[in-house]
Amino acid sequence: MTATSSVVDTRVYPCASALTSGHLALATSAPDRVDEQQYFVGFVRTPRVVAGGLLALADIARADFRQARDMSRGRDPVVTGDGERLRLEALSTCGGLYGRLDLAAAELDGAWTGHGTTNVDINPPLYEALTRVGAADPLRLSVGADELAVATLDGRIVEKKVPLPARWLRGLAEVAAQVLSLDLRLEMPAGRAAALLAEMSARTGRQARWLVPAGPGWRSTTRPVPGAVCVADGFRLSVLRPLLPLARTVALYAPPVSGAPAQVSGWVLDFGTARFTLLLSTAVNHGFAGDGQLLADLSADTAVADADALHMMLAAEPVVDRASIAVRTGWHPARVTSALAALATAGQVGYDVAAASSFRRPLPYRADAVAALHPRLAAARILADTGRVTMTAAGAEVTSGETRYLVHRRGDEYACTCVWWAEHQGRRGPCKHVVAAIITEQTGQRDE
Repeated sequence: MTATSSVVDTRVYPCASALTSGHLALATSAPDRVDEQQYFVGFVRTPRVVAGGLLALADIARADFRQARDMSRGRDPVVTGDGERLRLEALSTCGGLYGRLDLAAAELDGAWTGHGTTNVDINPPLYEALTRVGAADPLRLSVGADELAVATLDGRIVEKKVPLPARWLRGLAEVAAQVLSLDLRLEMPAGRAAALLAEMSARTGRQARWLVPAGPGWRSTTRPVPGAVCVADGFRLSVLRPLLPLARTVALYAPPVSGAPAQVSGWVLDFGTARFTLLLSTAVNHGFAGDGQLLADLSADTAVADADALHMMLAAEPVVDRASIAVRTGWHPARVTSALAALATAGQVGYDVAAASSFRRPLPYRADAVAALHPRLAAARILADTGRVTMTAAGAEVTSGETRYLVHRRGDEYACTCVWWAEHQGRRGPCKHVVAAIITEQTGQRDE
């Protein structure tokens, strides 16, 4: 399967998802086929948590927090079953909000019959039924087409054409890259977090706020200080409100303060046997897909071939251990990072910030096809391949059009004299001139 900006990926559902007599049957899809396997069949131990998490994911998938809204662009959440847990994920239509519901083995009481990743259908009737699930209501969950037939649904074919443009895949990839730098900054009981969420999600405060740990609580400021958590356009946190009464604790994650006007933040609600993770981008109009944190790693000429090798190696491993990969392959850690970046670009690797580990998400896209869809990377390869880059003692000179740009090395990092770099300062990944310089430098080192 290829993924281009114009491709429409046909998703076929053998019937509609439904909640019937306590049985939650999620219709799964696959491109142009209906013979889907089951991943899991059984009961969940906390029905209200699972129902609430699914509702939150549906809300995120349809959300567009920008001024111009197009609700028709919402997409079905993605579910991954790995034989131990279920992970359900969604990206907002505006691209700046990511949610994931993790159901651990202790939450699931049933049988695993398959592994894989697919879309799930949360349609309006199912959404309404989920809102009525109570704490004492038994909830039986099945993910897969076979179980839907057992659930005595009418079995009619429901076809949906779900657009999967490059931006959607880039969003999942950039989320994985962004969360690698997040560390735990603040944790509190869910009851105490209610006041924080109310303050941060108020629509009157669209500016970025910074939360600083203070004793058992926090204090809020408009200026970044070391150890602070940025909350950019915090009204987007409203999607967590229905889940908060069900949670035990709320943990906040953030990268080191860099001096940027806003930074990403992670919010993790722990329910005991389940977790809900929410990631906020740096602004409503700043979707994750627009970042380029993976570009430097993707510039390695071995990245795609190595990604294909890792794809086979990790096929049966739900958790990705970078150190183990380096030992098993004999690769330098930087080479492992580049290969995983290529897999992430194809949507095949995610990152769980609470567990501090990567996980497999086997979507049916090849790294070589998707990596080529990054505009900056494609432009950088053209500059490098056409001899527009000259390496110097200080870095590189890159000629683009009629203009010459100077790429300076700062330790292990680069900077450029172009307007794009002056505006973003590397916060949205390297510019095409920096990537071209990296490609040229690596080519020269290989040829020596």
